[in-house]
Amino acid sequence: MQFKFEGRSVLTLEHKKGDKTSTHVKTDFNLEVTKPLDRKQYLGEDDMPTAIGCKALTQSFVQGLIGNIHYAHQNGHWNDAEHVKYIIEELKKGFVQIANTFPSTFD
Repeated sequence: MQFKFEGRSVLTLEHKKGDKTSTHVKTDFNLEVTKPLDRKQYLGEDDMPTAIGCKALTQSFVQGLIGNIHYAHQNGHWNDAEHVKYIIEELKKGFVQIANTFPSTFD
């Protein structure tokens, strides 16, 4: 039996004319669960991940990062060690900021 977990993350950025970078406004994220799995095990009434859903979502994001790191390295876009260092630095920055989480929905 095969099944899929899909982790989705959507960044909303704001760019002001003349700025060299954009400002991170928010991140929407959620988990999709395919049949034959019971969605109620992975998603709560608010359609946000349950405890086991959080593990599935994290694993989906981690495996996506690993795939992206390998892809970028194999195609000469980014050295894998530097890429991992960048990810660690971004994680550190994210934990310094105040976190506000709300249910995310996608069209």
